[in-house]
Amino acid sequence: MKKEIYYFLITGLVFSGILSGVYALESKAEPNMIKRVIKMEAEGGIVHYQKESFWDEESFYEILSSKENFEAKELNSFQKNAKKYGRKIVNPKVKFDESKKAALFLCDVKGAKEGSWYDFDWFLRPLGLDFLDNHFERKDKELRWGGKVRGVKTEISIRFPYAISNCHEHVWKR
Repeated sequence: MKKEIYYFLITGLVFSGILSGVYALESKAEPNMIKRVIKMEAEGGIVHYQKESFWDEESFYEILSSKENFEAKELNSFQKNAKKYGRKIVNPKVKFDESKKAALFLCDVKGAKEGSWYDFDWFLRPLGLDFLDNHFERKDKELRWGGKVRGVKTEISIRFPYAISNCHEHVWKR
């Protein structure tokens, strides 16, 4: 009899935990990013990185209500990818622009320059992109691309201090 009582008690607790977990998942929607604009500028051995993400009104105010959490997620996610490819993130900052409902993530990336070329594996692979296969447009000192990444409209611009050539994920002086 004692075993049956414990069995029903444990089953009840597990079941109520599952239901409350499902309710929590349904009641809290994922933030809805509308657009992202990524700009980078290569300078010496550093790549200056800037990502501006635009949100619908409800999502943006949800982000503002937990700024520290959002900032930590942005930084941790970016650092994890960079570290995986042997890059180091320095001077990270997150800023918010309420008039545009946008969050701005800024940092410098060290270690992206290898010898005489820049390697963008740390940036391209996590997004599922490739300079050639995704038809980045090369203009003298810049690579540009526009399209969707995981359903979000995305614009990318990478500028260099000199005319460039490139392959799938590397860029060098022409």
